[in-house]
Amino acid sequence: MGCATGTLKYSLFLFNALWAILGILVLVFAGLGWGAMPDQYAIGILVLGGIILLTSLFGCCGAVRESPRMLWTYVSLLLVLLVLTVAFMFLSPKDVFKKYALQTVETHWEKEQTEPGSMDYIQRMYSCCGRESPRDYLNSQFWNNTVPDSCCKNGSCVNPLNLFVQGCLGRVEEAFEDEQSTLSYFEWGLLGFDAVILLLAAVLAIHYTNRQRRYNY
Repeated sequence: MGCATGTLKYSLFLFNALWAILGILVLVFAGLGWGAMPDQYAIGILVLGGIILLTSLFGCCGAVRESPRMLWTYVSLLLVLLVLTVAFMFLSPKDVFKKYALQTVETHWEKEQTEPGSMDYIQRMYSCCGRESPRDYLNSQFWNNTVPDSCCKNGSCVNPLNLFVQGCLGRVEEAFEDEQSTLSYFEWGLLGFDAVILLLAAVLAIHYTNRQRRYNY
């Protein structure tokens, strides 16, 4: 059992190093996406990243110190994370981010009427122009049959071919349809990764618990 235990121990340590990197990436994603998603979801993603980092610390320390107590704590945290992931996959409305992004376009388009430039960031990010199309600008008296530079590739509308011909509502809709499948792959990957580490941790926790009991007797 010594060789097998050592293999499990170092495999768990390696998986936890990857787990910690994943937690950091989730925190970075939440930080970069702040303002581009509802605050409660941004906070939820930050909490998820924090939980992943916390579990990785317990897993690494428990494996290195061969501590049954820390490993069982680790297993408990992984179970909580597993439940949260399943809940998010099956209970969370999948189009919440898309609805928020579409509402952001609507809000910024309304502001554009009185505060020119409000749409610039969105138009550059999604390579789009106007609410429905560039005609929204061309039909506006304020813009006098012109469009802002953010409506064109490289910020230059000198060449008419640089003009983004699609409206921002349509582009956002398309972008989130593409990202939805990516999100699903991430969720299933996270679930599978969690399950593998949970199995390794549970086996090690049972082994170290039994060994501790033998020593006590």
